Amino acid sequence: MKRLALALALATCAGTALSVPAASAAPREPEPEVASGSSWTVTRVAGGFEVTLELDRPAPVAAGAPTLAVDGRVLGPATESADGRSLTLVTTDPSVVDATEVTTDAFGAPAADTDVRTPSTVPAGDPTVLPADPSRHGDHEVLEAEYDFGDQAVPLLNIGGIRGEMTGKIYLPDGRGEAPVVVFLHGRHTSCYGSGAANPARWPCLASPDSTQQRLPIPSHLGYEEPARALASNGYAVISISANAINANDNQLSADHGAQARGQLVLDTLRMLEQADRGERVVFHDAFTDRDVSLDQALTGDLRPADLVRRLDLDDVGLMGHSRGGEGVVAAATLNDARPVSRQYGIDAVLPLAPVAYDRITLPNAVTATILPYCDGDVENLMGQHIVDDSRHAFEDDVLRSAVLVMGANHNYFNTVWTPGLFPAATADDWASFAPDSDDPTCDASADDTTRLTPAQQRAVGVAYLAGFFRLTLGGETEFQPLFDGSDVVAPSTASFASLTVAATQPARSRTDLATFEGASDAVRATGDVTAEVCASMGGAGGVTLPQPRPFCATTVDQAALPHWSPALWAPNVPASPMLHMTWDATAGDVRVAVPRGRRDIADDERISVRMAADASVATGTDVVISVVDGDGRTWSAPVSELNPDAVGRLPGREHPWLRKIILQQVTIPTSSLTGLDLTDVREVRFTPAVGADGTPSGGVFLSDLSVENPAVGGRRPARQATVDIASTRVEEGAGPGTAQVAAVLSERVRHPVTAYVSVFGAAEGRAGATMRQVTFAPGQVCVPVGVPTYGDTLPGATASTSFKVSATNVSGAVMGDAGFGTLTVREDDGVTGGTPAPEVGEQGDVCAEYTAATGRPGALRVTGQVRAGSTVEVGARGYRAGESVEFTLGATSLGRAVADRRGAVSFEAPVPADAPTGRATLTATGAGSGRTTEAEVRIRR
Repeated sequence: MKRLALALALATCAGTALSVPAASAAPREPEPEVASGSSWTVTRVAGGFEVTLELDRPAPVAAGAPTLAVDGRVLGPATESADGRSLTLVTTDPSVVDATEVTTDAFGAPAADTDVRTPSTVPAGDPTVLPADPSRHGDHEVLEAEYDFGDQAVPLLNIGGIRGEMTGKIYLPDGRGEAPVVVFLHGRHTSCYGSGAANPARWPCLASPDSTQQRLPIPSHLGYEEPARALASNGYAVISISANAINANDNQLSADHGAQARGQLVLDTLRMLEQADRGERVVFHDAFTDRDVSLDQALTGDLRPADLVRRLDLDDVGLMGHSRGGEGVVAAATLNDARPVSRQYGIDAVLPLAPVAYDRITLPNAVTATILPYCDGDVENLMGQHIVDDSRHAFEDDVLRSAVLVMGANHNYFNTVWTPGLFPAATADDWASFAPDSDDPTCDASADDTTRLTPAQQRAVGVAYLAGFFRLTLGGETEFQPLFDGSDVVAPSTASFASLTVAATQPARSRTDLATFEGASDAVRATGDVTAEVCASMGGAGGVTLPQPRPFCATTVDQAALPHWSPALWAPNVPASPMLHMTWDATAGDVRVAVPRGRRDIADDERISVRMAADASVATGTDVVISVVDGDGRTWSAPVSELNPDAVGRLPGREHPWLRKIILQQVTIPTSSLTGLDLTDVREVRFTPAVGADGTPSGGVFLSDLSVENPAVGGRRPARQATVDIASTRVEEGAGPGTAQVAAVLSERVRHPVTAYVSVFGAAEGRAGATMRQVTFAPGQVCVPVGVPTYGDTLPGATASTSFKVSATNVSGAVMGDAGFGTLTVREDDGVTGGTPAPEVGEQGDVCAEYTAATGRPGALRVTGQVRAGSTVEVGARGYRAGESVEFTLGATSLGRAVADRRGAVSFEAPVPADAPTGRATLTATGAGSGRTTEAEVRIRR
């Protein structure tokens, strides 16, 4: 039996594909189920195989997306059923027909053999305590009110056409004048609680018909009262919003797991606030109760609509998102940037808190601080690091970007509603719940020598850094800048118990890049026993599965310990975080960076900075000497172990595969310390290996972003960004090897190049799987076709068609659009077992031409003769795909279908309904494959 129906061939960034063996003959009517177990099945579908696992209990609601594995090999993310009791994915991996076991990580990941050594004993330096305390309450009285426009008050973006709640809480400082606005967005959590049976429709929170117990929404948005009040008391308006409807449906209905739905909900909230600030009447229609709800009716508490008039400065907005809300606020900022400048909100600052980064969304034009909790058991790979890494050089903007690593913090305790003992339902220590063999004392809260923060301590960190960030970025309170610019400081309210490190990329106008180390450079050379090469991404178990243009940065370490390189859910093979890997077997030699002419005068600059981390070969700690050389050959040197020991020592952990993470740390050299050098003529920076804490002459470190800088915040400059989207398309399966195309499209012509990575999702591993390709839009270009090898067969399948997800991620020079996810749908053309085939989609032509025709003005539909009710009329059109089915409609009524001939022409005797009303109407013909539409305005007569 032929096992492979469709293979989206393995491809490199350059598009090179591996060949797939041709099909052998097979019976015409095989059983669609090809493998099964006590709780799982593998079924043949159009284009591949569907793997389904039944669960003995509902999948937990958490930020992490569940995956399926066959015989221990992870195939990729799965879609949850409506009741959460089954997981399904479609794969093109032919080996699944021999499956003996299907498992999931939904209830926690298994332990893995990985890089396990003794924890580092290199002591960290004592940070400076900041004089000002950002969490101190100010002089404003805080007025508080909740609002509730209903459970189905707004349509949600890209999540199955459902509606969600417009619910939240406002914290407003007293007084007059406009206050900067901060919006808080919680993450993915259980939506409802109560003793009744589970919701029949997930949302709203309704008891099932046979239950007498009411189920209530979990108020996750009330879990940030402390930072909200701290900010409001200092003059900032804070709005914390609910996203329970999205949480209840994102894994089931959303291609991006709800990122853009959350982002649009933030923008809808800002629109509501804008209307309230203008004194306009604010009304939403709640589809669940079928009634209009005004702001006056929605508010309960200290505020009335009049209190909001001219009080909200929507040109000075900050966003905080926790967990999936972190990617949600990144999406909100990019959706906002895609609007015309006149319709944009002034989103100046974004703080993703323990965020996911499934979509590798790049974020321009906003000061960013990503907070990463070291003991996160839900988003264990700290994938939010990608938000900073991917964005820092992707745009010509001028904003500070920081990654704040919080030792001892978990995922949940930043939110009081998610913290055990502070709310009656759906609370947990996520490290203890999800981490395999989680008794490593580093993150085991019950261990005597744990680094873990108590819930109260973790909340104190959250208050200090959330309040400090928005007071800095929105209010210009520059005394809090050292918390985020890479300085070794700590907030006074956390100084006695918290350990945090910050790695920052300064605004473009405040730094001079000497070497980013992202690619080969003649200015960078290795000498003696030292080798240096640019690496990217991770290989090995859990790593990328397609050939890459650069060597991997790591291959033997669990992906959870590699935040810079962990594969993203919807961009698993997109290269991640290139940097220089410096290794040595002896201490003779170095890496030398020549300072380019024109950048040698650093006398007016504050410091030299580089980011560095010890590699997996280092057991406890190594060392590197940094030297700065001037034009006369004079040299200043210092070991990194004295500048920042964390940069050359392994981070904490003993035997847990998720710990001892490799995360770049900031190493700074004040120019004031470079005594004896001519700072107007600095010629070279050298990195020389030294014997460190390991006591061995061999070692390795990663290097990134060597620059000369003056720490600053920068700021947003309003600009409209073009968007990169995917044009969904349909193709016939075919009887053998072929090539389909999907189109990556740019929303408008721009004068600079734009790049993005297009991924087509098949299997994550195996001889056939995903396709990934980097695309570049030349200046003025708006469409790029991406070829996808297909391998059809002559076997009927269980479904009429199967859709494969396509994503456009990691965009540079533009942003992901609201159609950044699309589909390549493969029609089963050999018959459907127990079903009806889908309409023919025909022979795909030039996909960019088809996109232009489908999205442009409709073509002309030819109508011969008069259109009379109860009779037929001859209609026809050209420009369709050869062999595609074309549907004819009169208004909203389907009249039937016809198939286009080999030249793309279609003709049809259209039956006009006898009860069709007389007068003008629109007759339309739409292609099932191309999406092309032709129209004619007709007059219906009797």
